[in-house]
Amino acid sequence: MHQHSSIQLLSNHEIDRNLWDKCIIASPNGLIYARSFYLDKMCPGWKAMAAENYDWVLPLTQRTKWGISYLYQPSFTQQLGVYARPGIDIPFPGIIECLQKHYSFCETDWNYAIERKKICTDFQITEATNFILNLNDTYQNLFKNYHNDLVKNLKRSHRFHHLYRETADYNKCIRLYKEYYASRLPMIKDVDYQQFRQMCDCANEHNGVTCREVVNKENEIMACALLLSDGQRLYNIMNTTTEAGRRTAANHFLVDAIIREFSGKDVLFDFEGSDVPGVRSFYENFGAVNQPFFRVKYNKLPWPLRLVKK
Repeated sequence: MHQHSSIQLLSNHEIDRNLWDKCIIASPNGLIYARSFYLDKMCPGWKAMAAENYDWVLPLTQRTKWGISYLYQPSFTQQLGVYARPGIDIPFPGIIECLQKHYSFCETDWNYAIERKKICTDFQITEATNFILNLNDTYQNLFKNYHNDLVKNLKRSHRFHHLYRETADYNKCIRLYKEYYASRLPMIKDVDYQQFRQMCDCANEHNGVTCREVVNKENEIMACALLLSDGQRLYNIMNTTTEAGRRTAANHFLVDAIIREFSGKDVLFDFEGSDVPGVRSFYENFGAVNQPFFRVKYNKLPWPLRLVKK
């Protein structure tokens, strides 16, 4: 453990996971990605920066290449950054100084609640899109906020007699996602899918995995969603539509059915993005609102490595 005034820099085995998770749960912006079980699976060996009493914490998702440690964003882990208990004054200048002292390169996503002006000005900061929908209302009222394009697609989907149903087989959801989207997401490696499956095994022990699917009259799968839950949000982590499902608006039907099922509950539906125009408009059609987060990057690698990793 290294001390930097009141800042602790902790190796993986030094992290008190009980105190860590208490901080994440108490934080108004606490997200599932920062829970210790999630980090343990998606970024084995992660380190941490924290206040001495864990009133604020910062996960350090690091790798080492050519003897140089750097920070990266793990797959299926949308937002990290600093989390804190209510009313805590976060020492951002000290955190930034400590980060740059120990890591020459950083490319990570910080959560929506961090004020942009608190982040160092010599960082490259890019705003990223994330849509959320508060389900704490009747389905009828939520439906009133649907855009016309969505309503038309839902009417079209009903012509195909889709069936919406629960499934406990999250491994099938992962396989389908990989089958349909792996070629578009070359940055996600086989090991990332393996780690995600292991994380789901942990989450499932606490009823944290929810899977829903849409099938046609022949019982062929048209679309499926793997959702994670932390009691505050339903995270739309993996949402897959087959080619036949695209032709029959099955994903419109699926997301609408999820919203109908969970309407009236004090929970946010977290669409998990996106800046891809087609996906963005699809999410907006449900009346979702953008809750942006920040992509944070700096490059202090020695020359010529600085030129290689731009």
